[in-house]
Amino acid sequence: MRSILRLLPYLRESRRLLLVVLVLSVLSQAALLLTPKVIQKIVENALEKTPENIAPWALLILGLAIIKGGLSAAETLMGTRLGQRILLNLRQDIYAHLCRLKLRFFDGIRSGELLSRVTADLEPIDTFFSWGARLIFRSVLLFIGVLIFCFSMNAKLTLVSLSIVPLISITAFMLGMRIRPTWQTAREKVGDFTSALEETLSGIRVVKMCTQEQNETAKLTRSSESVREKTWRSNRIDAAYHPITGLWAGLAGLMILAYGGSLIIAGELTLPEYVAFEIYLLLLLVPMRMMGWMVSGMQRAIVGAQRIFVLLEEEPEPGIEIRGREGEAVGISPAEGIQGRVTFEDVAFGYREGEPVLSNLNLEVQPGEIVGILGPTGSGKSALVALISRLYDPSQGRVLIDGEDLKKYDLRRLRRQIGMVFQEPFLFSGTIRENITFGRPEASEEEIEEAAKRAALHEFIVGLERGYETIIGERGLNLSGGQQQRLALARTLLTDPRILILDDYTSSVDAHTEFLIQQALQELMMGRTTFIISQRAASVSIADKIIVIDEGEIVEEGSPEELAAIADGHYRRLLEVQKSLGVEKH
Repeated sequence: MRSILRLLPYLRESRRLLLVVLVLSVLSQAALLLTPKVIQKIVENALEKTPENIAPWALLILGLAIIKGGLSAAETLMGTRLGQRILLNLRQDIYAHLCRLKLRFFDGIRSGELLSRVTADLEPIDTFFSWGARLIFRSVLLFIGVLIFCFSMNAKLTLVSLSIVPLISITAFMLGMRIRPTWQTAREKVGDFTSALEETLSGIRVVKMCTQEQNETAKLTRSSESVREKTWRSNRIDAAYHPITGLWAGLAGLMILAYGGSLIIAGELTLPEYVAFEIYLLLLLVPMRMMGWMVSGMQRAIVGAQRIFVLLEEEPEPGIEIRGREGEAVGISPAEGIQGRVTFEDVAFGYREGEPVLSNLNLEVQPGEIVGILGPTGSGKSALVALISRLYDPSQGRVLIDGEDLKKYDLRRLRRQIGMVFQEPFLFSGTIRENITFGRPEASEEEIEEAAKRAALHEFIVGLERGYETIIGERGLNLSGGQQQRLALARTLLTDPRILILDDYTSSVDAHTEFLIQQALQELMMGRTTFIISQRAASVSIADKIIVIDEGEIVEEGSPEELAAIADGHYRRLLEVQKSLGVEKH
């Protein structure tokens, strides 16, 4: 229940619309509560044999039905709008929060599980606020109103009719408590299925090449069967409610029939009053029998809200805040035009606890210096540069820019001055232009083309039928690996960063294209602090300084000429091995 209460601030944001819905609910239930009294008048006139008085009361019933129908329709429309507005605001907060979470969070959770939480887990919340909460409010109003009318007619008969309330309440409570854990399990199974489906679709090329379509289908079928089984268990519990409460309602009807008849015989109740009372009793049974659905629907909403709030309680990246939903950043901003001096002081880091990637690392990089980073796979090269942009924080030591600890900077403004081309480029399923301008949507046509030229991509683009408006497909699958990497490079160059990080950026291009890119980058790198990560010695030959990392430690540091002169050095051995294997491209 606490999870539902945590959603109340979203109701306050739409309090005017909420007030309209509540007023419409009150008026529609008032029209419904007046109907049995009008029927009582009709029965009285029928018994008194005054048919001329029946027509006005019949017209009044028709009028009440029209009024109630109109009010209910308006309430449904406004209630649905209220629910959708709440859901929209909740989605916005979830999306904004996800974008602010630490990268470690995404390293430890499956993307399919996240998709399940922000889609499937929102469905019961949507149902609850769009319909369930209104049903509860209307049922409470109807219950109270019926009791008032019934007590005013005959208190004894009313107390007899209330004898089933404890039975229905206990039934609803017991079944509701059983539904909640089964629904929680069902939601988890939906997350497992979504993750498996997302993984299979993302790797569909591998699936087809390995002819594993049948096995993948079987795996997804097993996961889907698990979802069906857990959901079916929850639905079986839900389905048991109505037959059981129907039995209690039937027993109450028999008691009221017997006791009401005796009251009529004793003269304590008239037949018209009994007819009206029976109608009120039917109205009373509606909210009581709906109690099971209310409990079930609320339990589903609670489970969904709990899973959503687990996400919202995840700690965001430090040093960045979002004010409201406009995404305005606050905090300490780096000085305009940072110089780009980067310092590592006794830095240690590991992606997982107890598994260090970097150990006691010290490094000083001057503004405008080009640094090549070499080392075997898994040595910690990518981890080192990831710390510069605070994709991760060191577990020990400090990383500084221009002498200031990175933790004092606002992340959004800091990262706008750092450009990074990842080893595995990620492209969005839009146009070439949209991908290049992702970091600077306001860039001019000249700036876009200049960035593409520096990435040796402009000639390829203008040769396409639609040029920069060409759709590249999901994750850029319509492009070759080299074209994807050059497009990612153009996107980074367009942001005009003060610190440029190139993480094995030429691993998917041919020798001629690598030469063209390096020629264009040499001019661009002037005055910028640049980190070039590679496993090839030739790729860092343009660096002012090269560092060699092995097992998380810097084992060599110096200019290319200095390191090449070390007879048994790592850099020289790598250079000689790659020359002998023909890896050197130029």
